[in-house]
Amino acid sequence: MDLRRHLLAARGEKMLYILAIAIFFAGIVLSKEKFQSNIMLIFLWILFAFSYGNADYNIHLRKYTQYQVLNSQTEWLYNQLMILFNRLGLSYRGFLIIASAFILLVLFSFVRKHTKNTAWVLAMYMLYPFCMDVIMVRYTLAISVVYIGLVFLFEGKKWWLLKYCCCILIASMIHLSSIFCLLFILPKFINLKKLAKMMVLLSLGLTVFTSLLTAFIDKLVNISFLNIGTKLNIVLNASDLKYNFQSVMNYRVKMFLILGCSLIVYYILYIWMKRNRVEEQEKIKSNVRFIELALGMNLSIIPLIALLSFSADLFRIQLSLSMVNYIAFAQYFDMREKMQMQRETTRVSKTTLMLVIGTIFVAASGLYLWVLSSSNITSVFRALFENNTLFSWR
Repeated sequence: MDLRRHLLAARGEKMLYILAIAIFFAGIVLSKEKFQSNIMLIFLWILFAFSYGNADYNIHLRKYTQYQVLNSQTEWLYNQLMILFNRLGLSYRGFLIIASAFILLVLFSFVRKHTKNTAWVLAMYMLYPFCMDVIMVRYTLAISVVYIGLVFLFEGKKWWLLKYCCCILIASMIHLSSIFCLLFILPKFINLKKLAKMMVLLSLGLTVFTSLLTAFIDKLVNISFLNIGTKLNIVLNASDLKYNFQSVMNYRVKMFLILGCSLIVYYILYIWMKRNRVEEQEKIKSNVRFIELALGMNLSIIPLIALLSFSADLFRIQLSLSMVNYIAFAQYFDMREKMQMQRETTRVSKTTLMLVIGTIFVAASGLYLWVLSSSNITSVFRALFENNTLFSWR
């Protein structure tokens, strides 16, 4: 009987891998099909809602079952949600089913609002950072509220700033680090060239300062005189400054590489837009505005690379922009359709090929750098497909 259960479980795990590959490629090929995007949404929800045993699963389970004891260690609104769902008599699984549905519906609605190529964007999201979002339930829930705010930010209608700030405030009461999403408003007030210069200079200054600080701390913790090193370790272990110079630089390099890859794709898109004078065409101004705002958001978080010394959680802000980037890259296909350029030739253009390869490379780079190149390959990636209550028939 145990052998039979083991074989059934293994078969279920393989089925998820096969389904994921098939749905991913179908999303690329059938990028504008509503049926395909709906299938992808349901599949992502199944992976998310019925996951277990991943990197942070026990942490979130403990926060849910012991919310009364851990209320001082959890943001107020998230703790109130734990209280509410516990009073409703729901298990953590029940909470996860509802929370994941809310998160994915918010993201799905945001994607559909800004591009016709919904399935394409969801395919990139499934590649990265979906597996990270599944383990960071509390943060992902906070970011879904941020995405509600991003609707107001991109629309730019009356009271957009107040509405966006309210969403950030709510999100920060679920996960505090989402407060840094306030940086996303900068490109609404500062032009891209000026913003790029400001952020790069600020980032360089902060990087030099924090690098010297972490290197200095690394030296201090080795001092044996009067137990200074031991005492300092105790202090640092209770704070976010516990990250040493090497680990901080590792995070910085990863963030910089992903940012660099994204900016290259934006540059390819920019060259195509200039060549075709898309700014002069009224019917695609909304697409251009989205691309410019999305690019500005990427530039606005550059200083966070320097601030990783104080909190490694800041890398998550870049991760949260992945969906915005994929939508921005998909604007290329939307603009081509509006300009009726797809009728000019049946041959795939060089720009199209570069955009497709570039977007996939950005997603694959994030997956490799943050997941596949470390122990996360087991606790994050494999756990997503091999630890699912609907497919693990044990």
